[in-house]
Amino acid sequence: MKKHDLIAKLSARSSGPKGSTFQKKPSAGPHRSALIHNVAMMAAVRQQLLETLDKLTKEEFSKVKRNLSDFSPRLEFTTQTAEVVDEMMETFGQQSVKMIKDLLIEINRKDLAENMQDTEETSTSVDSVDCGSVEQDSSSWTKVDPELDGTSPDEDPTYSLQSAAGHFECSVSGLRWVCREKVGFRYRFCSWVGHMERMESRGYRPAGPLLDISVLTGKVMEVQLPHWVCTDDVPELLKNFAVLHVGDCGDVLEKATRVTKTHVGLTEPVFSLLGALRNLFFSPRIICNTLIYYQPKTSYLKMHVYLIPPDPALKQSVHRRESSKGYEEIMKPRPDKPLKMDRGFSLQATVETARIQPPEITLRPDSQDPNFYEVFIESPDENFNLELLQTHSEKVWFCEIRKDDHPKSGSTGGGGCSTETVTVKKEVFFCFSSEEHFVDKHRETLIQRVRNVEPVLDGLLQNKVLMEETYDRIRSLPTSEAQLREIFSCLRAADECKDIFLSILQEKEPHLITDLQRKC
Repeated sequence: MKKHDLIAKLSARSSGPKGSTFQKKPSAGPHRSALIHNVAMMAAVRQQLLETLDKLTKEEFSKVKRNLSDFSPRLEFTTQTAEVVDEMMETFGQQSVKMIKDLLIEINRKDLAENMQDTEETSTSVDSVDCGSVEQDSSSWTKVDPELDGTSPDEDPTYSLQSAAGHFECSVSGLRWVCREKVGFRYRFCSWVGHMERMESRGYRPAGPLLDISVLTGKVMEVQLPHWVCTDDVPELLKNFAVLHVGDCGDVLEKATRVTKTHVGLTEPVFSLLGALRNLFFSPRIICNTLIYYQPKTSYLKMHVYLIPPDPALKQSVHRRESSKGYEEIMKPRPDKPLKMDRGFSLQATVETARIQPPEITLRPDSQDPNFYEVFIESPDENFNLELLQTHSEKVWFCEIRKDDHPKSGSTGGGGCSTETVTVKKEVFFCFSSEEHFVDKHRETLIQRVRNVEPVLDGLLQNKVLMEETYDRIRSLPTSEAQLREIFSCLRAADECKDIFLSILQEKEPHLITDLQRKC
């Protein structure tokens, strides 16, 4: 058996150590029983490894060590059998038995390999359900649709599930569980806010949604929590993933017993707040969602575009925030491939008049206040693409924005600028037979002669020509000339908004407007 064959077998086998690192003393009950069971099992594994390796000759022992050093370099310098076993147990847990059996066959000690009992497999095979024997593809799991408990729009929804014995997957959350009897439980998505700093101080970051799970009836033998990390980029999966367990006694970081491309597993779990974690000291690629919201009832098109992990709690938070400001969602497909963490991404639009800020956003696991791109397009009259680029070069995602995606904005006839409060003389809008608007014809004069810009800005904000973000940005400019030039930039293609601008000038600068009328 070659070394790369062993590596392939170990990669395909998704089981490993189970243990806990406690910040506070754990509570008694089921959790304590699970820990006692785990300690006893690990002790049996260690004893079996010691007895087997003691039967090797010095030369055979050296061969085993050389092969093991491919997985853990420290083993190359370990001399005593007990030290080798302890290092293996710390690094590979119960998986050590399978590794030693394969290596014994490789050095022609099949006799010892056949005498070894696979503690991991025999410990989980009870009755008709074997938690460790399920193939890790979606076809092995029975999909179950949860029931949504009645909640108000301002509350996080709670989901209820029931199943018989078997292997199941929730169609909403992706949560998987294995049970030998009928079970019933409920869960809800929770925010990582308040937990992220504590996890980073212990060397971990969120790798999946945080779930508050309560078992109502029965017992779950194994739970698999969904994660959004591309495991191809993660070395030593079991060492670099963990599960956060938040109980009455504080945080517990539990070692994963299995890691697949989509899930992180625990056997004999104790339920509370649970979430998958990954090691802080590498930046993998992660699955991402793009959320797009637009502002209705405007003559222009204004969108907020988010790039976030597929965290349902975070998505709910963003949706509540945008909806509270009157924004509506545009549903578009997410990026098909995972994106690299801690890298800069820029957003572009295939229309020349588009203005996008900020120019770049770094993809971070920030579940507290995610940044977004603001896209502003004056009177869009055609379809266009949004394109996401990594470090301004490689296109990693795009979508087409069609006119029917934002039916309540982007139309000059859509009433984006309200004229209900505006009373002006129509003859001053255009200078006689000229098709040029009054404010456009006198643009430079208005920029030079209007000195008190703040009342003008207040009027534009009140009549919804400017939104608060634009109002604040223009108000912060250092000179009145700069402020007026930016106002003209915002009014560039919307005559209704120019009408309102002129009406405000008639009120705030009557002598200036009268003087300019005489010159028309």
